[in-house]
Amino acid sequence: IVTGVQTCALPISGRAGQIIRQLREFVEKRETAREEQSLNQTIEEAIALGLVGTAHRNVKVVTELDPALPPVYIDKIQIQQVVINLIRNSIEAMQEMARREIVVRTSPAGDGAIEIAVSDTGPGLPPEVASRLFQPFVTTKDKGMGIGLSICQSIVEAHHGRIWATPNAGSGVTFRITL
Repeated sequence: IVTGVQTCALPISGRAGQIIRQLREFVEKRETAREEQSLNQTIEEAIALGLVGTAHRNVKVVTELDPALPPVYIDKIQIQQVVINLIRNSIEAMQEMARREIVVRTSPAGDGAIEIAVSDTGPGLPPEVASRLFQPFVTTKDKGMGIGLSICQSIVEAHHGRIWATPNAGSGVTFRITL
């Protein structure tokens, strides 16, 4: 039970922005548990977690994981959080689509980097959202907070990587991560 009245000198949007900045700083600066990991195993586990409770959505998931990838030095939990977020976003984006398919790929990306790609057959991103996609409070969801991709970007950048989205030919979007 909370008693009393809480007040805040900042307007709601300013306070929310401050919270997001603090979350991102926490993700970027916290002690990470980075160890050599199999990226493919990390992703397979994340996909399984991301699909929990979604059987009724009739989503087909295809994996194309390069078996020759070397181990990567990552915080497994953080990278799984990113993949889970991308999987869940794709599932939500495709809910009104006749074809619901997610393809998750891993591959070498040159210069010792590895790429993760998560593609869906959803409606794609409206141009006004695509240009601001990783900014806090940008969302296409009716009940979305717009912080998931911003935090994903912080996690990927804390791993010295990059995340971006590109439209698919036809429909859908592909999120790419290099580590």
